Amino acid sequence: MLRRSQMLLFLLALLAMTATFSLARASEVVHVYGGFNGVWFDAVQPKPDDFELGANVSASLSPHISAVGAGYWGFAHSYLRGSAGARFTASNPDDPNFSVGVGAQYHFSSEPGIRPQGFAPDVSVGYIPWPADMPSVIVIAQGSYNLAADQASALLGVRYKFGGGQ
Repeated sequence: MLRRSQMLLFLLALLAMTATFSLARASEVVHVYGGFNGVWFDAVQPKPDDFELGANVSASLSPHISAVGAGYWGFAHSYLRGSAGARFTASNPDDPNFSVGVGAQYHFSSEPGIRPQGFAPDVSVGYIPWPADMPSVIVIAQGSYNLAADQASALLGVRYKFGGGQ
């Protein structure tokens, strides 16, 4: 398990990496999203365990590789959680309306008993259902497995991409 100093170094390295891109390309490389999720803590319940509101950020290092991060607030259980890691696009990166990503993130939480901390590989699917009318609205699904907690979780959500779609 990472210590806080290691996590801080990781986040600083991630920040330094994204800062190396020129400001002229920043809107092409860095993307910010607002989001709302239904989340299943153990991925076996028929209805969500909680609902979250927060934001995601990604920095596309190449068409297939992105650094990703997120911060969310859980309403019912009053927790703050975040994540940072990398995602690899497994689908066609030239199709802006559908994507499949495989990645790994370190998850941290204000309530580790509810949202465990640790590394978690994940698979994500993103879909823009109305690309002509609402290109900034994305429907997402993500499943992950926290290795430290030996726990699978899932979320379904909606993202709004700030700065326009595509």
